[in-house]
Amino acid sequence: MRQAIRNLNSDKPTPPRFCDVIIDGDDVQLEVKTDKNKYETISWEDMQYQVNAAIKKAANK
Repeated sequence: MRQAIRNLNSDKPTPPRFCDVIIDGDDVQLEVKTDKNKYETISWEDMQYQVNAAIKKAANK
């Protein structure tokens, strides 16, 4: 399954697409378009790990 992730804080009638989430069983990936016909993909686990690390780092400042 592929689902668009949109900026829900946008004032535009159709919020702009930020990336897509791709779910294949237990495998979850985020995919962002970087250029015409070029995409960058990252696993949801890698995204969670990095965001959680940044939150912990910010809390310790």
